[in-house]
Amino acid sequence: MTSARDLRVDPTVAALLPTDLLAALRRGPHPSTYRCPVCEGEGDLAMGDATSVVLRRYPHRFVRRIQLVHADCAQSTVTVAPPVLADAELAASGSSIVYADLLGIGTAALTGCRPQPLLSVDDDDDLMTTDPRASGDPGRLRPGELIDPAVSHALATGLALHTSLRVDPPFVAGWTVRIGPTLLDLIHPRADGRQGIERLRHTIPAEWRAAVRAAGNQVTLLVGRMGLSTAVRAPYLPAPRPPSPTPPSPSSPGGPSTVPARRPARPRVASATSPAATFAVLSAVSAGRVAAGRVTVAWAGPD
Repeated sequence: MTSARDLRVDPTVAALLPTDLLAALRRGPHPSTYRCPVCEGEGDLAMGDATSVVLRRYPHRFVRRIQLVHADCAQSTVTVAPPVLADAELAASGSSIVYADLLGIGTAALTGCRPQPLLSVDDDDDLMTTDPRASGDPGRLRPGELIDPAVSHALATGLALHTSLRVDPPFVAGWTVRIGPTLLDLIHPRADGRQGIERLRHTIPAEWRAAVRAAGNQVTLLVGRMGLSTAVRAPYLPAPRPPSPTPPSPSSPGGPSTVPARRPARPRVASATSPAATFAVLSAVSAGRVAAGRVTVAWAGPD
């Protein structure tokens, strides 16, 4: 049985957050696990870790970045990114895809659709919301609207918003999944015309590989924020992450922080499929938080 969430939110931070988002952070289930940007150790709200909510503002881009931080690493506060650092920080956010989950027969049983190999890639980076903007322009995002950089990129490069696993998404050229024995490369177009590659660890079973080959080496790719790192207790990837803005320490507000010792991650068990992961994916798809497309699969190295 998990402990109650110990989420610490300064009144100034709470006033700048959408009430539904703050309620979701307090009650769960997602997000639960997080990587503290101060000590770079793991935190887990579901296990009762005392956690501060830090709001990082980027006024020139009209966005806010919401970070979960160990309470003994930093207090809940609002910080403003210096202009010289802002663009680099925003470019790094949303670029870390931390877990790939593979679903098939279990999903089919719950949705009523035919069994098919699905590849679910979860973006587990910091939450982003919009700052208030000038009123009168219907094309602008609403104040406090959530932004998902991974889904935004997927939609801009060919994937489509997906709200039902009963419907097959369209085939998307330019996206490829290259699968090796233990690593998976997610190859995708970039705005500058070049290719981007996200390298992920995986535990792909032989029967999933056989199903993909039987489907002509194509798979339905799902990209979005689905809470898989909480649902299947997946470990964070050991690959280096881009620098993350560090909140000030309680002893020196606004100044450089003293970085505590890194905390070791709790042991976790990763699984190729699980009922909790299936439910998490279905919930995210139904809520319209997932982009999808049929993509080509290439194989690298021996099975």
